[in-house]
Amino acid sequence: MVAGDDDGWGEDPDTVVLDRGRADAFARGRAKRPDDYAVLVPFRPRRRGSGDDLAGGEDPGLEPGEDLDRRELAELERRYRERAGRDATAASRLGLLLLRRGDTEAETWLRRAAESGHRGAATNLGVLMHREDRVDEARRWWLRAAEAGSRIAAFSLGALLLDGAPEDAGPHESEDVGQALYWLRNAAEAGHVRAALVLGEFHEQRGQAGAERWYRRAAEAGHPEAAYRLGRTGQERGDERAAAAWFLRAASCGHIRAAVRLAQLLQRAGDLPEAESWFRLAAEEGDAVAARALGFLRQDGGDVDGAAHWWRRAAEDGDGTAANALGALLAAEGRAAEAAHWYERAAATGESNGAFNLGLLHASREDDAEAERWYRMAAYAGHAEAANALAGLLLARDDEEEAEVWFARASEAGSIDGAYNLGILYARRPTAEGAAAAERCWARACESGHPDAALQFGMILERRGAMEGAVRAYRVAAAGRTVGAVRLAALLAQLGDAAGAEDWYAAAADAGHVPAMLRCGVLLARRGAEGSAARRFRAAAEAGSVAGAWNLGLVHLRRGDPKGAEPWLRAAAEQGHGRAAMRLVVLALKRSDVAAAERWCGPVIAYGPPELAARAERLLHALRAEMAS
Repeated sequence: MVAGDDDGWGEDPDTVVLDRGRADAFARGRAKRPDDYAVLVPFRPRRRGSGDDLAGGEDPGLEPGEDLDRRELAELERRYRERAGRDATAASRLGLLLLRRGDTEAETWLRRAAESGHRGAATNLGVLMHREDRVDEARRWWLRAAEAGSRIAAFSLGALLLDGAPEDAGPHESEDVGQALYWLRNAAEAGHVRAALVLGEFHEQRGQAGAERWYRRAAEAGHPEAAYRLGRTGQERGDERAAAAWFLRAASCGHIRAAVRLAQLLQRAGDLPEAESWFRLAAEEGDAVAARALGFLRQDGGDVDGAAHWWRRAAEDGDGTAANALGALLAAEGRAAEAAHWYERAAATGESNGAFNLGLLHASREDDAEAERWYRMAAYAGHAEAANALAGLLLARDDEEEAEVWFARASEAGSIDGAYNLGILYARRPTAEGAAAAERCWARACESGHPDAALQFGMILERRGAMEGAVRAYRVAAAGRTVGAVRLAALLAQLGDAAGAEDWYAAAADAGHVPAMLRCGVLLARRGAEGSAARRFRAAAEAGSVAGAWNLGLVHLRRGDPKGAEPWLRAAAEQGHGRAAMRLVVLALKRSDVAAAERWCGPVIAYGPPELAARAERLLHALRAEMAS
């Protein structure tokens, strides 16, 4: 074969393979002969110092399916030597054979063939020069081969020029960059897949148009990394359908990051079985992110052992989030020592949640010194809740000054508990500035849904007369605090919204708030729902409320049921309710039970309002006089 012949392949076989070291058949459509096999040297352009140019994954001296023994290789070498002096192709093949063997004589024969115009030899001589860091010579030989039509040399030359250019140099700022892009485009347009990928990377890194076009050309030629980049591009512009299609193409070729991204898209779309299968594939290939995600899926599915297995795998590969999750799982099982080990592993990776959880673990053991140490580590890393917890420890030992600093940092980092607590510190100051600062803290925490802060903010607004704002704040408080519901109900009642007040009193009553039971019962009774009112009053009375017993007694009296009323009136009277005692006096007189009437006059006199007590005292004298007569 003459140097530079195309033979239907677009490359002389005596050239370096730049993509993955694949050695294609030397010629199609005719029988193979021993001297038809060229040594193909796997090579990937690199920056200086990045390692050896020869790939270690394949035997570069053999075509697929061939297994030449030493005698056959020796015979090939003999034949090449016989012809090398007069045949550039033979000299090229001999040089490559020697190069494979590591023989320094390789350069002599490659140079002879290259100087005779053999483009494959020129390409591979460039490889040898580059491997020996003779970069200028590599560049010169690749230029000669590229000009002779070698797309692989064109790619190698373009990659070399691009690697040597400054990172921020644009195509108009560096002659080498312009030349690099010229040769890369030349190679890509001739079908060199990796050249298209490199062009796409160049345009993407500089934010220039054209990246997607080159990625698409490489992806459609089967390059998984290019397909992955296209998927990522689609995802960035919100086209998840296109992104999933490209990720699927790349993942199907074994691209692990694409498999993870595809699984994440499927998970968001709710296709958990398919997502899990891709996470599993990537996790089994050693991807820690996939193993971590698979652990969370297994946990959500109730498979605690499976979750622990995958989190352990990810944590052992240095994933701090997985280590923290594993620690939390073990802590929940009561295995505190093991949990602490994994929390420490998480903290060592910079996962602040691990340090925070270690602080919580030590705090639960009342080891405040260790708790503080871990809280500080997490807080300095920006963990909002750790800063809040640290401030709480400091406040507990009366270090209010430093506590305020950490509450402020917690608040700034987004902790609504920190904002609420900082407001409490400000509110302790008997100054207008302190009150204003507390209000700002509570307002911010209220906006984020903190019920206690909302309650405090609502009371400030109510006192100021800003009723609409107070209602909004109390609604936030009511979502998490029963007293918030009570305050909201009272304010709505004051504003004339009886139905709204009744609803919120009912919500608080259902949560066990006894005064809310009473107030709800009163509202129900006012609108004639005596049966519902009686149920609310009974609940309050059974919870020990004197007013509940009194009101339940009144409901029975209004229904004409004195027998049903009497036990509840008695319960209220025995606890010092004067009006209930007076009702018992009246009931006793109605049934002519003078002794009972006389007995209940005593509590009326002792506990009733003055006018009622005076009436009871006069009645008691009259009863005694009557009994004496």
